[in-house]
Amino acid sequence: MGASLVVVEEEVKMSAIGAGINVDLPRGHLVVDIGGGTTDIAIISAGEIVVSRSVKVAGKSLNEEIVKYIRSEYNVAIGIVTAEKVKKNIGSLVKYPNERSIQIYGRDIVSGLPKEAKITSDEIRNVLLSSFSKITDVVIEVMENTPPELAGDIMKNGIMLCGGGALIRNIDKYFFDIFQLPTKIAAEPLGCVIEGTKLYEKTILRKVEEGVYDDQQKTYLEGLS
Repeated sequence: MGASLVVVEEEVKMSAIGAGINVDLPRGHLVVDIGGGTTDIAIISAGEIVVSRSVKVAGKSLNEEIVKYIRSEYNVAIGIVTAEKVKKNIGSLVKYPNERSIQIYGRDIVSGLPKEAKITSDEIRNVLLSSFSKITDVVIEVMENTPPELAGDIMKNGIMLCGGGALIRNIDKYFFDIFQLPTKIAAEPLGCVIEGTKLYEKTILRKVEEGVYDDQQKTYLEGLS
């Protein structure tokens, strides 16, 4: 493609930068990036990823679980678009005041005719909690492998949530209740990776001027040939 410089970085690191974290400081930060295909969890300190894990539970799989649930409980086949609508409108991980239900429309899997169903917040919450338990298991694994010297930083800085999955209602309270750590949602969770990459460009240009990437780039390109 004619690129003069190729730099490969972890997506979760870009998310952290886009969320406003100064990753270059020698302080530990725990980042949970719930994207479309995977959820990436990492401890970042001094510009590097210290510990990281990834699990294939994220936006798409959550939608698929909602589709499966409605099919099995109501004999109604719906599409991913409808499942996404249900997740956005009534999805939550913790009970909230004035919970409501939503009418959905799909195809009766027995008769093949159009059919409607009324789905409650409580039903969808149970579906989401089942999937999120896999994410929390991985977060626990990451924290168990965190170097002791960064444990205090994680206690102080808490958890930063990024990605589209961070928009699920009460997700911050869910993580706080489990881990008893301060939990923040990025100001613009959907755009964290893009914004972080834009900001990181300045770091790349600075390193180019310092000659940091010369040997790295040569080694990387030789490895591709």
